[in-house]
Amino acid sequence: MMKRSKNINMFLMDGEVTGKIKCTLSNWTGVIYKIPRIQLADLKSRDEMKQSGIYFLFGRDEDKQKDVTYIGQATNRKNGEGVLLRVQEHTRDNHADYFNDVIILTTQNNSFGPTEISYLENKFTQLAKDAGRFIVKNGNEPNSGNVTEEKQSELDEVVENTLMIVGTLGYRVFVPMTKKIGQNISDENSTHLYLKRKTKKSNRMIEAICEQTSEGFVVLEGSQVEMIDSPTLPTSLKELRHALMEENVIKDGILQENQLFSSPSYAAGFLLGMPTNGRTDWKNQDGKTLKELEEMIEC
Repeated sequence: MMKRSKNINMFLMDGEVTGKIKCTLSNWTGVIYKIPRIQLADLKSRDEMKQSGIYFLFGRDEDKQKDVTYIGQATNRKNGEGVLLRVQEHTRDNHADYFNDVIILTTQNNSFGPTEISYLENKFTQLAKDAGRFIVKNGNEPNSGNVTEEKQSELDEVVENTLMIVGTLGYRVFVPMTKKIGQNISDENSTHLYLKRKTKKSNRMIEAICEQTSEGFVVLEGSQVEMIDSPTLPTSLKELRHALMEENVIKDGILQENQLFSSPSYAAGFLLGMPTNGRTDWKNQDGKTLKELEEMIEC
């Protein structure tokens, strides 16, 4: 099914792209706020912030050099406070060290009850983990709640709209690096490329697969990696390779998680442990190099 076009209303509350942003859609009661951590208190008088809602904390793990998120829920409290107060509590707990931005999902008519937010928290957490882009800080599996099929259909529309808006705001936490599993990778429209090359350092045949996407080149899990670095390998690739080896993302010469690179040469260099021309190393299933494929498109 072809996806429908969407018109997102984005209101820059401070008149700045780095400030608070309010997002809505036509004919949807949901409302999403993107708030820098240092401006959380600015919204304490807003009625929506005193309601039930879902929130996303966004930050960076500097040691692992990966983006981080925590997904939580909040209900109305007896003191009249809601989702914003819960987020502010995280500025003083064990989440305080990493997050700088917050996204809050609530409604314009206070329609989220305990069942709704439990389902949404569970769904968003699973989608973030499945996408594999961010470290998801949620320790326990959120309860999915007990919703009817009618309510689930309604909430899945909330999920769909939220994923679109969160992605538009620049957070690709829910966007898989590669196409859905199960897609036929051998058809003529496949964006998969293959690398097969014997290295002199270990006399080992390295075989790998990557997928070319709109973001770059994703080296796929299961690809083989040369474990020995060339002295001329760029420092950034050396550091990345060594960090992934220490974390067992590269284990016994096999990549355990997808890795995204902006260029085909960096993707190939990462695998081979040496500088190389990725435009000639990567080939499609018919043996045509990426360089040849690009030249065919240009003609």
